[in-house]
Formats: sequence, C-alpha cells, structure tokens
Amino acid sequence: MKTKSKIFLSFILLFSIASINGYGQTAALYKKAVELRQQGKFHDALAIFRLLLSKDSNNTAYLDYVAVLTCKSLHDDTKPDNPPIDAYKHMEYLAKKSLKLDSNNAESHYAYAFSIAVISEYANKKQQIAIAGIMKKELDKTIKLSPHHAGAYHLLGRWFDKLAGFNSVEKLAVKVLYGTSLPEGTYAQAAASYEKAVLYEPDYILHQYELAAVYHEMKKDADAKVWLQNAIDAKYSGDDSEQVKNSCKKLLAKINN
Repeated sequence: MKTKSKIFLSFILLFSIASINGYGQTAALYKKAVELRQQGKFHDALAIFRLLLSKDSNNTAYLDYVAVLTCKSLHDDTKPDNPPIDAYKHMEYLAKKSLKLDSNNAESHYAYAFSIAVISEYANKKQQIAIAGIMKKELDKTIKLSPHHAGAYHLLGRWFDKLAGFNSVEKLAVKVLYGTSLPEGTYAQAAASYEKAVLYEPDYILHQYELAAVYHEMKKDADAKVWLQNAIDAKYSGDDSEQVKNSCKKLLAKINN
C-alpha cells in the first residue's frame, strides 16, 4: 500500500497536472510519468497518467499506461479473495479502445493482454482456457511489433507456466478448443520467456523471482537460488519491492530446507 511519502508526492504531481496549460508542460509530465514507471513507482506514475488521460481520452499511450498500471497496482494492493473484477474489466475496455485507435501499437496489445491476464487469475478453468488463446495472440503481436518488450516476455512466461500446470484433461480441452494453433505450455518455455524478460529489463526483480520459481519447478534449484539472492540483494526500491523480496526470501527458505 502507499506510504505517506508516496501520497504526498502524488498530491504534488496532481497539483502540477491540474495547472497544465501547454504542450511543453504536458510533454514534461509525460516524461516524468514514464521515468517513475521505469523506477517502479507505479502509483505515482499512474496518478499522472490518469490526469493526462482525463485531458485527452483518445491518446493511446495514456490509455495503455492507465490500463497496465491500474491492473498492476490493484493486483498488488488488494487481497486475492476480494479482486476488483469490475475495475479490471474497465481496464480491458480501455485497452480495447486503444487498439481500435491504433491496431499496430505494441503497447496496446500488451495492455489488452495484461488486463485479461489479471482477470484470468480469478476465472474458472474453462474461462482461463478461453482467455489463454486471446492472450497468446496479443502477446505474439506485441513481441512482433516490439521484439525487446520485457513485459510481454514476462506475461508469456506466465502463460507457459500456467499451461504447464494444467492436468491432462485440461490440456485436452485446450487442444479441442484451439486445435494445433495453441501450443502446450512447458516450464522450459516459461523459463526461456522469463530469461528474455530479465535480459531486456535486468533491474526489475519480479522477472528474476518468476524465473527462479520456474527453475525450482524444473528442479534446477542451484540456478533458482542465484536469482533469488540476486533479487534480494538488488537496490531496486519500486512500490512492489518489499512484496517481491519477501516472496524471494520465502522461496529461498523453502529450497534450503
């Protein structure tokens, strides 16, 4: 959740946005928001993008950032047993709106994939299978348009990881629904995707944690421990830093026991 310092910074940012009266100021605030997002300051970046979107509701960049950052922040801040599904579905709507405005925008495809990925976490298996096909297509389009997109590779890693965990009946349902167009997920494919996410965004420790978790599933605990310790020792101080590092410590303790 937000600390008092984050709330104060958000207030200052909102005050600045309220006084926007020219392209130069808008561009400067957009640049600041992107920098905050890259630093993992998701809440403060989102505060700016929401206000920018309120002033230009057809700007694809604003739509994409609001969709992704809202899903990210809500997912991190809310309890799993009380998911804000309506909010996630509204973010899906924003991503679809962005795609209608520009179907060749990699970030719009990523935003759509991100929003339905979060929704899928709270869906039943039948719904997850239905979402899986759409999500894979959107991630493939994102990577085709932006080959070094770390976020897309991270979601692709989760996609393969999720399908790898399906039982034989569920995998059969996937094949029946999608035929040969949807490959089976394997932990090796998940690891390969996470490895690319780490390569293209090396300072973001969530990529490292997910890679380590898959290595653990693959019985490659020596590799998992390296990435877990690397994430724990990292200087990253984004909004999700404490949460991710705690997850790393728990998994590391499990492996060492």
